[in-house]
Amino acid sequence: MLARLTAFVPDSAAVTRTLEAGGRLRIGRAEDCDLVLAHPSISRVHAELQDDGDAWLLHDLASKNGSFVDGAPVDRARLQGACWLRFGDIHCEFATLDRAALHADASRWQERQRIATAYTVRLDTLASVAPTQRTPVRPLLEASLGAMVELAGCERGFLLVEEAGTFRVGAALALDPAQMAGAHFAGSLGAVSRAIAQRRPVVFNEPGQDAWMDARESVVRGGLRTLVCLPLLDGERVLGAIYADRRSAGPPLTTLDLQLLEAFAERTALWLSAHLARDALASGSLPTELDWQRILAEPAG
Repeated sequence: MLARLTAFVPDSAAVTRTLEAGGRLRIGRAEDCDLVLAHPSISRVHAELQDDGDAWLLHDLASKNGSFVDGAPVDRARLQGACWLRFGDIHCEFATLDRAALHADASRWQERQRIATAYTVRLDTLASVAPTQRTPVRPLLEASLGAMVELAGCERGFLLVEEAGTFRVGAALALDPAQMAGAHFAGSLGAVSRAIAQRRPVVFNEPGQDAWMDARESVVRGGLRTLVCLPLLDGERVLGAIYADRRSAGPPLTTLDLQLLEAFAERTALWLSAHLARDALASGSLPTELDWQRILAEPAG
């Protein structure tokens, strides 16, 4: 029978695999596994899922840190329906599905790609001004942020822009920039700092399952379910960052979602590099003077 396995890898987008009827999925840290989970709690060859025609069977392959079904350790188990699996410290959601659900997922993904393309065309139109005209900075920033928040399935966010060696809040959605400092901001400033410092996306799904996020008081207090922060890069230079999060339940951000978001962020960084000249920012075109270092310096309360 058809099934889906979604692995919630810490500090990364969720990894999904569609399991075909009669199929087999070997899970482990080794590169030749069908589902590679590069995490220290995972054995090189950790476990295997196999469809016997009536149900999916889970076999632990003598892993060091064990396999679990709904919290109970198992060596072998028959998965009768939707359940939570855990391999080492990696939580996974298992669910059976039918062809109609699979086709519906494919249609939703195609629609998201269509929306992303439409947003890209809109940004290109906004950025395509005559060489003698000033680029409309604020509409571009706001459009980029709004598109990223929607594509990520989030509820709110903000966009940082680099200026004179620091970052300023260039746009905010469902957030008051003046209320983002210290205890006022029920989000993750650490995720933003990490994305900027490491020049790579930071993604979290269901933060309560992740030790790094669980230690963040701001995330626990805000009740965040999903967040993503993408740096805006021009080579090695960080031009800014886009942050989005949500507190409501919803599908996790997967590796496919992240690819879509990264492509859009690359496009945003391209026009930032081409059009946000130093004199455009100095003209007061940004909606706030809020400085990122001042946000970080505020006491968390």
